[in-house]
Amino acid sequence: MFKRTLVLALVCILVLSAIPAIAQDAPELPADCGTVNLEYWNPFTGPDGPFMGQIVDAFNAEHPNIQVAMTTQSEYYTQLSTAAASGTLPDVAIIHVDQIATQVYRNVLRPIDSVVEEAGINGEDFPEAVWNAGEVNGSRYSIPLDIHPMTMFVNADLLAQAGFDTPPTNAEEFAAVAAALTSGDNNGFMITAGFPIRQIFEMLLYQFGGTSFNEDGTEATWNSEAGVQAAQWLLDAQAAYSQPNLEVDAELNSFKGGTVGMIWNGIWQTTNVTGEGVFFNGVAVPVPQIGTQMAVWAGSHQLTLPTQADEDPCRDTAAGIFISYLLDNSVTWARAGQLPANNVVRESEEFAEVQPQADIAAGSVDYVFFPPAVPGITDAYGPLDEAMSALLSGNATDVQAELDNAAERANQILEQNRETFGAEATPAP
Repeated sequence: MFKRTLVLALVCILVLSAIPAIAQDAPELPADCGTVNLEYWNPFTGPDGPFMGQIVDAFNAEHPNIQVAMTTQSEYYTQLSTAAASGTLPDVAIIHVDQIATQVYRNVLRPIDSVVEEAGINGEDFPEAVWNAGEVNGSRYSIPLDIHPMTMFVNADLLAQAGFDTPPTNAEEFAAVAAALTSGDNNGFMITAGFPIRQIFEMLLYQFGGTSFNEDGTEATWNSEAGVQAAQWLLDAQAAYSQPNLEVDAELNSFKGGTVGMIWNGIWQTTNVTGEGVFFNGVAVPVPQIGTQMAVWAGSHQLTLPTQADEDPCRDTAAGIFISYLLDNSVTWARAGQLPANNVVRESEEFAEVQPQADIAAGSVDYVFFPPAVPGITDAYGPLDEAMSALLSGNATDVQAELDNAAERANQILEQNRETFGAEATPAP
């Protein structure tokens, strides 16, 4: 057992030692703390889980006085709610960026300003949008681990056969490529009436100069002129290059079958539709700029400290050291298909070798946007999900009316959430 542990430690150190340090001022655990055990929860039930496990194993090997037990949970937010009710929340937890404010108002998360300061984590080392997403009512509740943007996947073989050397980067190029590749049984571009059609609509909405909500997140604003432009572009692209009323994942399956030139989906699909995942030359690149300005829909996994019944400075210091380590070694995490949120890591030579993630980062990270930090914001997206599905499935045809109706229902949800969350809990100052 000793030899196996030693070998694991050496392997982990060799794999991770080349990663550039970020939180150089991260504190050491005081000797009088003894050994601190941390519970770390995350929702990484897919192929990304083992990559996170590698980092945790390496951390434990390098920090004998801090031992992290990682638990990967399905039904993740249900598990967090149950643990909150029973007072058994973990010490560190991954929270999706659109859930931060909701979990704050449910008292699942606690402020971490002092932990961030002690750990030497600097907001200037992150893109402003993803860093600001962790602040609620003037307090910091999370640290961004990664960014996972909308990505364009291309069948480079089909493009080459049609005479195109590179994927499109703007609306004109996109139209030319999609039209040329739409012939016979092949489709130049394919979109579904389900996930992620709403996220794609949002991206185009921002590219055409609109926003999903007003600045303080109290009102839906997707029923603007920009929203109509975005939805109409999708409908026109569907009619010209795609097939109608496709179910969720239909575009992925058709792309993998080699009959589709381009699709848009999350970067997490990279291993599924490129490299060994397909029999052709499938490549992943940044999405093109279709509207008047560049914008990219993205999600983010954020590191948080859940609420605890008792204060423990040793535990908080240990958690800060662990979070800093995760950031320092997020090139390993990038190999799971994510983009490191930290600028230092993302601009490192080590990350430059992680492809296609590095190229996607170069064309995406500066343009990502996130939902406002409003509790229950994911519920307010429900009517927009339904509206986009209705339009792309052909069950609705009046774009403006559909967006207006979705915005009206979303505003009612936002109002109900203000009453609900305002009455149940208030974030700690």
